[in-house]
Amino acid sequence: MSDFENLTLKQIRDFGDKVGGEERGKRFLSGELVLVERNEVNRRWIKIDDTTIAVDLESSPKLPSKDFEVESHVGIGGAIVQKRDDGLYVDNLKVILHLSERQQGGKYLKGYELREELTGKPVLNANVLDALYENPYLIPESWKKDENGKIRYIFFWGTIFRHRVGSLDVRYLYFGGRWQWDWYWLDFDWYSNFPAAVLAGPSVPVP
Repeated sequence: MSDFENLTLKQIRDFGDKVGGEERGKRFLSGELVLVERNEVNRRWIKIDDTTIAVDLESSPKLPSKDFEVESHVGIGGAIVQKRDDGLYVDNLKVILHLSERQQGGKYLKGYELREELTGKPVLNANVLDALYENPYLIPESWKKDENGKIRYIFFWGTIFRHRVGSLDVRYLYFGGRWQWDWYWLDFDWYSNFPAAVLAGPSVPVP
């Protein structure tokens, strides 16, 4: 997924040192090499510099608890996640906090309805959520609250989990004094402060 050529020479060398050589780094970013259970915390990211990490999109995501299994997980290869002055970028595409029209103007919809709307859109998965949770300095300040001062609950729809009782759930990040994560049942309502983390592009223009 990632464009290795857009990294600086220093970033390429530093990244190569961390994963065992430049060629190995290229294989990771192209999806040929997957980082699975790299260390004691099963981390799925590698720091490149103070504003940039590489995230393994393809490895099996961490489960919210032992009561869950993975229902679906969308992600190929690796991606470069970078904080810039104007926001967060993944492979040079800006991350947008996307709302359905049915979430705006006091309206809301069910999670399973929103899931259908998001089909085909470049949603981010739970491995990106965990990478941001473990590197909270990368998360933009604007993600904490919306324009009305409400806490934002930012959902990562690229990974759906199934609870042992049969319910489908998706994980989210939110700021409650510190960055935290939780999960939410798709049968519940999605409001205007429940955006999806989506990459900007033809289907999701930058607002």
